[in-house]
Amino acid sequence: MNICVFGSEGRMGQLVREEAGKSVIACYDRSYPGTSVDIPLPAEVDTVIDFSLPSAWRDLDKLLHGTSAGLVSGTTGLGNTEMDLLQKWSSVRPVFFASNMSMGIYALGKLLQIAASMLADDFDLEIVEFHHRGKIDSPSGTALTLQDIWEKNGGGRKIMHGRSGPAGPRDPDETGIHSVRGGDIVGDHQLYLLGEGEKLLLSHSATGRKTFAIGALKAADFIYGKPPGLYSMEDMMSERKEK
Repeated sequence: MNICVFGSEGRMGQLVREEAGKSVIACYDRSYPGTSVDIPLPAEVDTVIDFSLPSAWRDLDKLLHGTSAGLVSGTTGLGNTEMDLLQKWSSVRPVFFASNMSMGIYALGKLLQIAASMLADDFDLEIVEFHHRGKIDSPSGTALTLQDIWEKNGGGRKIMHGRSGPAGPRDPDETGIHSVRGGDIVGDHQLYLLGEGEKLLLSHSATGRKTFAIGALKAADFIYGKPPGLYSMEDMMSERKEK
């Protein structure tokens, strides 16, 4: 499989290049010498792996235009415009999107789903996420994904981003999300399920970014040869379970 790395000079882009080795035949980055989205994507590229920023997706759209190359994206902080682009791209190519490429985070989400189905009526959820000082989006895409799992399984749908001043009693329909930024923390997510007289803590810690690069390459393998469509960690992990 031939790979193009979009956002190749970022921390994740560099790790993908390192892990993929000779499979990388093209790189695109605003700071990468000699590359531009005005230069067509090589016809031999099977999959583009993107770890960039939402602001770069206009360039990514230009790069993908007129091709059927697959796309794997771990870019976070997406808005409605970017979600519309995912739908557009997936109509003509296989697109894999995940806010977190970690299999451990996927398992954490499954544990939360089980817990929510049992406890959502009686427990409150507070999500605390830690990331390095350079992270741009807040809260993390992973925290929002976990909140969505809680909500879809009976939990509170009203998000409270931190608390200060006379916030008053906690709304029963509330889920707290708290973002901590500092140092070089790759990513920690802690889920506090708080009930009467008891507390349950589910957590995941990423000890290195290599995990996400490996996950992106597994996703690229997963969508290789797949028909157009929007694929997720759920799709990939379900297929792995069947094998």
